Amino acid sequence: MNKILSGSIFLMLLFAWLSSIMLGLSWDEYFHHINGLVRYNFLTSLGEIQKYEFRNNKFYPGLYDTISYALTQIVFFIDKKFYINNIDVLMHIVNVSFSSLSILGLYLLTKILFNKRIALITCLLTLLNPFFFGHMSINSKDIVIFFSFIWFSYYFYRYCVENEKTFKNLILFSFFIGFGCGVRLTFLVVIFPVVIIGFYYLIRRFRSDYFYLSKRLLKHISIAFLITVSLIMLCWPHFIVEINKGNFLSFLSLVVKNTINWLDGPKIGLINGEFYEVFNTPKSYFLSVITYRLPFYFTLLIITSYIFFFIKKSNLGSEIKNFNLNFLLINIVAFFPIILALFLKVNIYDNLRLFLFIVPIFSIIAALSLNLFFNSFKNSIFSKTTLTFVSILFLLSLYRFVLLSPYQYTYVNYSYPKIEDSKGKFEHDYWGASYKELVKKIAAKYKKDEIKNFKIADCGGGDYTLIYYLNKYLGIKKTYSGIDDLDQATHIVMNNRSFLDIFENEHVQHLINRKNGSMLTKDMEKVTRATNIMQTCFDYKKFNGEDVVTVYRDGLPLTIFREIKK
Repeated sequence: MNKILSGSIFLMLLFAWLSSIMLGLSWDEYFHHINGLVRYNFLTSLGEIQKYEFRNNKFYPGLYDTISYALTQIVFFIDKKFYINNIDVLMHIVNVSFSSLSILGLYLLTKILFNKRIALITCLLTLLNPFFFGHMSINSKDIVIFFSFIWFSYYFYRYCVENEKTFKNLILFSFFIGFGCGVRLTFLVVIFPVVIIGFYYLIRRFRSDYFYLSKRLLKHISIAFLITVSLIMLCWPHFIVEINKGNFLSFLSLVVKNTINWLDGPKIGLINGEFYEVFNTPKSYFLSVITYRLPFYFTLLIITSYIFFFIKKSNLGSEIKNFNLNFLLINIVAFFPIILALFLKVNIYDNLRLFLFIVPIFSIIAALSLNLFFNSFKNSIFSKTTLTFVSILFLLSLYRFVLLSPYQYTYVNYSYPKIEDSKGKFEHDYWGASYKELVKKIAAKYKKDEIKNFKIADCGGGDYTLIYYLNKYLGIKKTYSGIDDLDQATHIVMNNRSFLDIFENEHVQHLINRKNGSMLTKDMEKVTRATNIMQTCFDYKKFNGEDVVTVYRDGLPLTIFREIKK
């Protein structure tokens, strides 16, 4: 069984690497690439670069962006032309490499908490989760948060429970704290329950000598703090500048505020056909995601694990040391960020992307019941029946998983028997990863003489990403996306991202900065309450015309190239 599981994990990782080549740049990736360039120049010049501003990059510590950019530069020095033409592929390879290392960390942690079989099942379930798999190549933030989280948890656990290699584990878990904070400072909140649990283990371990424990912790916390701060500062020029100005605390407060509720992020979202205000995310959000977007078999396995835990603990965790305690602890880790997000009214959008790191934790819970069914399959009719039913649900999910390739993150479960029926119900390709495929289709459909007369606008997919592909495949170096020049466009590229029709609505005109289209956060509620202001790019009346090229998956339109009718 373990060999089959190991082989399946290898095949899924191979599939992820192949998918990374087919996928286009996500909405955020180009931003992170440029951010990496800026931070890389700052670092290699030893701080002599003065112009390090790019959009709102001051709120990003930028460590991973810098590392990612530096790794792609290896190819640049080997073959400049190949590098320029394949930035998207190179970035995806870096991302999927870190994703693969995350799976290794997940395996090691689950193995020491439970056993090897459960660890292998957990890794496979994580890779088969379309939401996690779909982000492995194109997510330069949340996948790195998971990478840092899982490796921190592994080494911190070893630090707290093992007597050997204490200093090595200290250095390593401190490094991963710094690495995670180098992506988002709120990483400290992500690891908070793990830290509390770790201290519990330390207190149990040193209950006979609290004085020694206090002395040791004071020394080791100081070391961890220095390593963390050093990594944060390494690629964050704004941090250094604000310290020199004496504005450290106010700057830190602003960073945390913008990280929790990203002011320049989406203003509205769409879930099961209902628009919602991102700044006022409904408490039912997570339940809706579970109901409509997670695979049925995955949800069923999680529910089954809880049933067995509360009814027959011995069956679920037989022969596993400290099973009850470890089960309780992983649930604390899984539910803490969800409860905290609901309590603090954190802005939530893009499915579970901002909570990507907890998906593998729920995979552990699902793996426990699946392992039980495997162990008792020969002797239990109930196990045989349940496992058969789970297998059917799994095969149905796998079928849709394959059909959506390489855009698995657009997955909707069989609440919609036909995935095309979910059109207009969710933001499917909310990151515009299918723009690459779309633009290649445009290049194949039209002659060069026709293309040179195109004036292409963008809605929903990120103008930087679109410009990259328009230039690469069509030789077009400009898009018409602003409100002042949109009328000049002959065509528009779009996905079904939600947006506010603020510029056409007379009730909110006075709230809008006409220069950049921004508005004060305090006015947002007034804006979203305006009549008929929430819609998707597909439905916007100003974009009426003929759809000439479309990227479909199983009848579901992901991205559309439309000729605008004046």
